[in-house]
Amino acid sequence: MSAITVGGDLVHYEVLGRGGKPVILAHSWLGSWRYWIPTMRMLQLKFRVYAVDLFGYGDSSKNPARYGIDHQVLLLDELMKQLGLPKVAMIGHGLGAQVMTEFASREPDRVARILICNAPLFNVPDLKNREPSQVRRVMLTGQNAQQPLKSGIDEPLADISTLDKDQVQNNADSVADPTVLSASNVTIRNPRMIDRDKLREAALARGAAIMRGDDQLEPSIALTGSGSSKNQLSDALDDSMDALLAKCFKKSEPEYDKLQSDVERSDDDVLRYSSHGFDAGAMLDKLRLLDIPAVVVHGNDDPIIKLPGDEVWDYITLNKDDKLLPVPLPSVRHFPMLEAETFTRLVSSFLETPDISKIEVKERWRRRAR
Repeated sequence: MSAITVGGDLVHYEVLGRGGKPVILAHSWLGSWRYWIPTMRMLQLKFRVYAVDLFGYGDSSKNPARYGIDHQVLLLDELMKQLGLPKVAMIGHGLGAQVMTEFASREPDRVARILICNAPLFNVPDLKNREPSQVRRVMLTGQNAQQPLKSGIDEPLADISTLDKDQVQNNADSVADPTVLSASNVTIRNPRMIDRDKLREAALARGAAIMRGDDQLEPSIALTGSGSSKNQLSDALDDSMDALLAKCFKKSEPEYDKLQSDVERSDDDVLRYSSHGFDAGAMLDKLRLLDIPAVVVHGNDDPIIKLPGDEVWDYITLNKDDKLLPVPLPSVRHFPMLEAETFTRLVSSFLETPDISKIEVKERWRRRAR
């Protein structure tokens, strides 16, 4: 098990690959780093692959003050800084896709390319006439202070086989089957291990303090208003993780048991904190304005985040045929990496093909003639 600390809170990650260019993987609203193990094993011969547990999941801290998107973005920022990674490729799923898109919009010079799958890409009424607003490149640091993210390094994606060898251990020989709780077969007890009743009491207390104006925590973590019908992500996640898992897999499917063990070690409150204040239009704007190679994958039958319609695909791909590749996957639900054999091949092509418009995929969405 490998870990760093961010503001005193534990951030757990695992790494495979003895050398090569760095790739970071981030999980969805369900699960943890563990369901990336098949992908990590496939990539480890050519890349140095990091899979991280976001705040509230796996062996990372269960601290509601860290569940807002700004703090999850800060987690990625600190992970890269502390591991000495100046520039990486990013692969994000669900919540991880949301966090990585936000990070890339703020710090495009530190992201070589990005693949997001089953991201919250919702239609909004004004897409046909919408002009994307410029993204504010700021990072939350300290008590409610926002400052630009600065890496101090503006270099191409580098081979980091020697860059971080003194900072992290290679766990290639210790990663076990995804059904186990820890890559090393030893789960280190998190000092903030979940006590759900206390977490909810603390969350409500923080929300009340924020409303009174006497709390210095990030405003976006307040729970008030998160159930608004205008917030499509909040509506989609308005359930427990157990209920969302039941929508994705039947109990008879092997994936159900593997993910259930992760759900039991995660905090349901992340669903509310991470969706609070979500702006569907702003999410599309950020993706459309990205000037780095991007692949957008989505399962056609996702029961949590519905497949984007043509209006959304039209908006995010406008004048970006050489930079953004949309890939809907037929008969796939919320977990392409667990359900579709084509996903691993797509990831390899994404990382190894300089011009993503040259990636050959049968399922790609193509702009309709007007």
